[in-house]
Amino acid sequence: MTDPAAAALAVSPRELPEAWHGAAVWTEVAGGQQAWRVRPEHLARILSADMDELSRIPNGVRLEVDTDAAALELELTTEEAYGDAARRVDVLVDGELVATREAGGRIRHLIDLPGRGSRVELWLPHSAPTVLHRAVLHGASRCSPAAPRGPRWAVYGSSITQGNQADSPTGTWPALVAAQNSYELTALGMSGQCQLDPPLADTLGAAGPDLITLCLGANVYGAGTFNARSLPPVVIGFVDHVRRLSDAPIVVMSPTAAGPHREELKNSAGQDQRELRAQIHEAVEVLQREDPLITLIDGSEIITTQEMHLLGDLLHPTPEGYRVMAERLAPRLAAVLG
Repeated sequence: MTDPAAAALAVSPRELPEAWHGAAVWTEVAGGQQAWRVRPEHLARILSADMDELSRIPNGVRLEVDTDAAALELELTTEEAYGDAARRVDVLVDGELVATREAGGRIRHLIDLPGRGSRVELWLPHSAPTVLHRAVLHGASRCSPAAPRGPRWAVYGSSITQGNQADSPTGTWPALVAAQNSYELTALGMSGQCQLDPPLADTLGAAGPDLITLCLGANVYGAGTFNARSLPPVVIGFVDHVRRLSDAPIVVMSPTAAGPHREELKNSAGQDQRELRAQIHEAVEVLQREDPLITLIDGSEIITTQEMHLLGDLLHPTPEGYRVMAERLAPRLAAVLG
């Protein structure tokens, strides 16, 4: 392993901000730097402590550099995750996963790299708030921000999009789609909090995306947020808000299939998930009459009611379920961009 006392090049967001992707903003905290997926001024207009915490989870946040470094030194602190979600970091070299390391509490790792010109990516934990203390390349004669892999893709959704059940940060379905389609990912999966908050439309627009995906309905069903009267105009209003901020194609996906406790049981707002899915479809069809750049995906075709073996709790996909989702969604999204 490379001697950490050798020449070192710091590459944290403070020193090399243009090489970090997936965060709306970074802030200085005691002893480190905090990534925010939603800007604090947008969070101030949502008024939700849950959203504040979720925004500090660096889901999809990563370093991308071209370098001949021989090792990466990493030090960070990761808080507790919900349930038994994995807390890990991933390191990729030229698109191949070369290291996955545990990231619970305060940790330090020294990870070997090839020592030749390579594209190196460091993906921070996808499931818990994290503070980055140190990111240093050792043995590097050169380092520069990597060129974009391809189109910028912003995806908004629930815990299914956040992907807590993935084994590591590159195992969520958005990360898998981004790898397959060579997208630059902005991941806005918000466990329990995909409630069509207008400031999230501002966050999506600010990402400057070439493609936008909105995975709507799972949290609305779970919280009974909207009823049959209010949901369609809220969906239309949210998509209209996004459209005012971006001319990118917008893909709206309704909820993936779940167990009968959601598909057949009415929630506190008086509708089951099948009815809610139909209302989202109807709202999107209204939008499509005037906007040819809006595409609808029926989520029950991505995970079907016959595939409950892909859902560990009859709602959230297993790691294999995320792989299946990515295999089915990647070509559909690629077709939208042509």
